[in-house]
Amino acid sequence: MACVTFVLQTSICALIGETVNELISSAAKTIFLYCRARTNSKEEAEDLSQDILFKLMRAKGSFINEKSFYGFMWAVAGNVYKNWYKKCKRHIECELDDHIPDGNASFTELFEQEEDISRLYRELGLLTEQYRRVTILYYFEAKKVSDISKSLGISESMVKFLLFKTRKILKEGMNMEKARGDLSFSPGRMWLGSNRPKDGSKKTDELIHEYWDLVNKNLIAQNILFACYNDRCSAEDISLQIGVAVPYLEMFLEQLHEKNLLVYEKGKYETNIVIFTREYYEESDAKTLPVQREVAGIIENLLIGRLGDIKNIGFHMGKPDDDFLKWHIVHMLSWESGRRFGESLNYAYPTKYTGEEALFFGTEQYENDRGGIANCLRLNDSGDYIMFTGFSINGRAEQYYFDLYPNRVNILFDIAKGKSGGFGENDSAEIAEFIKLGYVSKDGDKLILNFPVMTEGQYEEIKNLLEDAILALIKKKHEFVEISTDVLQQHVPPFMKKEAECICWVNERTSTAASVKMLVDSGVLRRKEENEHPTMFVVLTQR
Repeated sequence: MACVTFVLQTSICALIGETVNELISSAAKTIFLYCRARTNSKEEAEDLSQDILFKLMRAKGSFINEKSFYGFMWAVAGNVYKNWYKKCKRHIECELDDHIPDGNASFTELFEQEEDISRLYRELGLLTEQYRRVTILYYFEAKKVSDISKSLGISESMVKFLLFKTRKILKEGMNMEKARGDLSFSPGRMWLGSNRPKDGSKKTDELIHEYWDLVNKNLIAQNILFACYNDRCSAEDISLQIGVAVPYLEMFLEQLHEKNLLVYEKGKYETNIVIFTREYYEESDAKTLPVQREVAGIIENLLIGRLGDIKNIGFHMGKPDDDFLKWHIVHMLSWESGRRFGESLNYAYPTKYTGEEALFFGTEQYENDRGGIANCLRLNDSGDYIMFTGFSINGRAEQYYFDLYPNRVNILFDIAKGKSGGFGENDSAEIAEFIKLGYVSKDGDKLILNFPVMTEGQYEEIKNLLEDAILALIKKKHEFVEISTDVLQQHVPPFMKKEAECICWVNERTSTAASVKMLVDSGVLRRKEENEHPTMFVVLTQR
């Protein structure tokens, strides 16, 4: 009986050991990302992560299930990092007395060496607003304590306390070597993407544009989000990470926090969106490559088998060119399969950002072979609509020329319905530009759109011909999302893992973009020519 017990215990221990080894192995990438966010180089991160993994391997008998493993893992990671950080700090002594001088001498006169003054200015740039304002007024603008008290609406004793505390902060900071992070000399670039229900309100669209303006037009805001993604950071931490002084960060920190793109707790900021990083995309692209090839095959077979049938429907093609029409078919196929795939998910849009139903996410921008796709639908009061799809392989997406200029869209609708004259001065100027850019041509006095125009009935006929391919693509999109979700779980911070379980659907167009590039490279699709617009079409409810 004792022998049987011994054998059973040995087997259980072997099983536990095997499971723990798998957990440690699967956590290696997460640990490396944790270390990379806290070190100045890839090499330092590798050394630190190896130390953490070594500690985990030595202690693998200390836990018996997955839940206890992850709690133990983060405790070990935190302790190893703290010990490493203490060893890396190098102290350089600078003299800074604790008393507040009676006079209003220049702050820099308190220092003799140029290096000390340089460190002083560095630390002043890291002060938060309440300390910085008092310090500038007292030392740099030679204001008296009583004047500062009146100006800021605080007591004189509070002014003296803030000055005393500031000197303590400066002294501690000046005696510490502080290395700037990678983002200070190699800033990241991010595109804030968004999605909303198809019946979203005009207010939601306006709010989305506010978010775009805050992030997509500003490199500082983008890099704040990068800096706080894998680590909770104070304003000083962010300043060191991205190489921008705190005074220039505060407005962006306030706005990002106000819009809930950052959360703030106990003096630390944390990014509140999923960011699809370069590392995620590279791993996801490699693992979904077979799906991308299958998608390319589905599209190619459709173009071979249905091109003639689609031409025979008799809609206005815009240009009598089969290669041109192929792009429009790919556009329609991408749009319809993506729309129906999205509807099949029954996704519950969050309201945590705007109070309206809307989803936001970050996409790291970098040169890649895959490219991307951007869609945009614009309607008029009659229910007519124009559909834009921008494939990045074709250059700048069409919708950026029209999206913020509804009058341009209305002019296209007028021309689609046969209007050729009676335009006002401003509209005539826009039309002249349309002709120059290739959106419109003239046949005598008649204006003609150089892209497809069709009735609702004709578009329904096209969709019927595309139906089998649409269903096949929807199936492949589900496969793509399942694979990429597994990858994303390894590339997000722990608190974002729940959100990452159901967000990869926004990248379903990535699989189509990669497949379209394959078709261009193989010659099935040709690259678009200058001033050619192969991925936009108009559908008229009445004609």
